[in-house]
Order: sequence, then structure tokens, then C-alpha cells
Amino acid sequence: MNDYEQELREKWSNISYQQGGSLELGIQHPLEWHVGYFSPEAKSIVIVSDEPVSKIESSKSIQASCMPRKDGRYATSFTLISREQEDVFVTMCGDMIRFSSTENDRARSLICVLKRYAAWLKLLQHKNSALLGVAAQKGLIGELLYLKDRIERGMPAADALAGWVGPEGADQDFVYEDGWHEIKTTGAESAKVTISSAEQLDSAQSGELVVMRVDKCAPAQAGAFTLHKLVHQIIGMLNVNVEATDIFVLKLGSVGYIDMPEYDQQTFVFSSKARYTVDETFPRLVRNSLPAEIINLNYVLSLPSLEDWKK
Repeated sequence: MNDYEQELREKWSNISYQQGGSLELGIQHPLEWHVGYFSPEAKSIVIVSDEPVSKIESSKSIQASCMPRKDGRYATSFTLISREQEDVFVTMCGDMIRFSSTENDRARSLICVLKRYAAWLKLLQHKNSALLGVAAQKGLIGELLYLKDRIERGMPAADALAGWVGPEGADQDFVYEDGWHEIKTTGAESAKVTISSAEQLDSAQSGELVVMRVDKCAPAQAGAFTLHKLVHQIIGMLNVNVEATDIFVLKLGSVGYIDMPEYDQQTFVFSSKARYTVDETFPRLVRNSLPAEIINLNYVLSLPSLEDWKK
């Protein structure tokens, strides 16, 4: 738990449900933050600003709104309406405060809050926990390493990012002019990968299966990195394009990643990459060859058996 989360929990615990009211957070920040309760079960955090927020989206678990105050200022509130996501809500509030704290200008700080909230909405659509598990982190690392490699080999960063379509629900992870690319991340000693649907390798256009080998490691190991550092390396590549950076953050949210310090703890090492041509001869399951009664499946490919398709 970071300092902001601790401050939030302490303030909420000092407010009586029955008496109502709110308490201002005693933090150094360009914006004025208050916490309170909308109801005995509904924690709420409020930002007081000089300018209104014209459009703010709610979700199944969070009610968001912006209302004028009697003093001519505006109160933008985020209220928890799903008790089961209370821990994630507190983490989100602390993260929005931290993410927007470096801006000196209040208007820009409010924009940072709203961008961060939009990313959290993406995450909350998919999961009840704020952090990805290790297996999910490794899978995301594989995709980000591939994205980073495309940029480093000369593809414009915005184009490389636009081709990362997996977070948008596409069957394959990346689609570019040179075809589609499905990324699978496994350990250095693994001899297999799991294909998680009939559609994943099913396309009329030839593509490729890219196997990235990533493992947990000690921080002192040569080449060790964290998911947090990898994300920030890519953000550095995108920084010349503010819109691309925002899109990247939203795509990360769609796959369950929100940039938090906890992701800078576990270290990983990348050992190798292998590419396999997926064409009409490649051993795979395709949708039109399956009975209509089969609506979902996964299957495992033996990597040593794929040498004939290895690039």
C-alpha cells in the first residue's frame, strides 16, 4: 500500500456514515481532493476544480459525475457502487492522485486525472484485481518486446502501435502490411505453447507465430528488467506523439495493466525469439473445419515438431 492509499483509508475511516460530510486530503497536489461517503456502503472521492469536466463516463462499479458548487467551482466525483471492488477502487484513487501530482498547472493536472481514470475503466471491465499475475505479466512482456522491436527496426512508432490490435479484441495480436503476428510467451526450457482459440491461427492470409522466451529472474542477473521499465521504454519512444502515448496507455488498460510501482519489483529476462510461418500447411485448427457444436477450445503445439515452419 502506498502513502496515498494509506491516507485515503485513514480519512474514510474517520468519517461517520450517519453524519455524512467529507474530509480534505492533506497532500501536496495542484488539485483539491476530498473523500466522503455517498451512502454507508459507497466510498467517494471528489476533486474540486475551477473548470467543469464536460464528459465523464461511469461504469458498473464506479459512478462518475461533475456538478457545479455554490461557490462557482466544480466537484468531479468518483463513487464506488460495487463493494466487491473496494480494494481496486482505493488503489485507483491513489494512483490517479500520484499520476497527476507532477503537474504544476491545475487544468493540466485535472486532464491527467481524467486520462488515468479512462485507463482504469478499461481495466475494471476485465478484472477485479489491480495487478496482473506473473503469467499475465509474461504474456504482456512478450507482446511489448515485439512492439518495441518493430519500432527499433524503423517502423514509425504510431504505425507500430496501431498494428497492436490484440487489446481491441482482434483474433491475432498484431496486424501489419506484412501480415499478422500471433505472440506466444513461454519459458526458456518449455517445448510447447498453448493456442487459446480456433481463431487465433485461423486466417486466409499467411501470418506467423512468434514465440518469445521470458522467465522470472533475480534482479542481479544480466539483462534483467521489469514490466514497469519496459512500458516506460516504449512510452519514451512514443513521447514525440502525445496522442500515441495516450492510445498506448488505454491499450495497456484493456489488457489489465495500469502503470503502478508494484510492477517495478519482479524482474524478468528475455532469452530468445523464434518465428514460424503459419500457412495452409501449418498444423492448426481452423473454425470452418470444426463442428458447429464446438464453440470454444484450446490446444497445445509441440515446438520441436514445428522445425519445418521455422524461419
